[in-house]
Amino acid sequence: MVNEQKLATEDGEEIFIREWSEVEAPIGIVQIVHGMNEHSGRYAEFAAKLNQAGFVVIADDHRGFGLTAKSEAELGHIEPSKGLEMMLQDQEIVKHYIKQKFPDLPYFIFAHSMGSFITRVFITRHSADGVILAGSGLQPTLLLALATKLSQQFVKKHSQRKNELLNKLAFWGFNHTYHEKHPFSWLSRDPLVQEAFAKDPLCGPIVGTSGFFDTLFRAILAAQIKENVESVPNGIPILLLSGTEDPVGHYGKDIPKLAVRLSEAGVQDVTYKLYEGARHELIHEIGKETVMLDIIDWMEQKRSER
Repeated sequence: MVNEQKLATEDGEEIFIREWSEVEAPIGIVQIVHGMNEHSGRYAEFAAKLNQAGFVVIADDHRGFGLTAKSEAELGHIEPSKGLEMMLQDQEIVKHYIKQKFPDLPYFIFAHSMGSFITRVFITRHSADGVILAGSGLQPTLLLALATKLSQQFVKKHSQRKNELLNKLAFWGFNHTYHEKHPFSWLSRDPLVQEAFAKDPLCGPIVGTSGFFDTLFRAILAAQIKENVESVPNGIPILLLSGTEDPVGHYGKDIPKLAVRLSEAGVQDVTYKLYEGARHELIHEIGKETVMLDIIDWMEQKRSER
């Protein structure tokens, strides 16, 4: 069973959250930070596995996504004047709710894709008992700077307009290495996942606005700049997960590099794992049970080390 409610934000808006907390004797809590063009409802199966292992799960629908968006027109839009800072504050509000309700439980974050970039900035300000970053990566700084400059030009004209050009640029080449012709082949090898994503009105059909892409590019840039990497608390355990066929992580190349960057910045407990043949959405992939068990095992280990 899932409990649903809304939390008030710093700027007078509301964010929708789901809470899976039917656990007799909880041993920890997981805050899920979802990716682009999706929503917290897609994590129900993962949440059920975590509940079985004793972990309470709470996840929000980000601004412009899921049931936080108040209308179809709002789907895929984030006001650039608020942008990344408001998204970070929203995650802080969710964490505050968690800490008020479950003050003594070990606190973990699971963040996927866009959510992983937001979380990489979030943990420069807030610690946790463990952070799992899935489907993350490293993007060329010059390319990001150019993309941000381009998005700013569009924002000046109309921040709320759906931007097909930036959408194509953001996903350029993601499907080129796969034999399937489905537009979401890059997400998972499972054709049922591909089709479900395409048909979900809160996922596949969404085209981001200029304001959203401006926020996304800024989030990725902020996640990668040296001063932010060096601001991650040294004692925070981090688990990096990616598939060898995930285009966001440049097919397994980025995660080892990110692990090195974090270690060189002083983070003492960084682990990474690559899943052979897996694509972008590890918990929706063929072999997802292994991924989920790996995450649970890691959290149980970190919980015992507190």
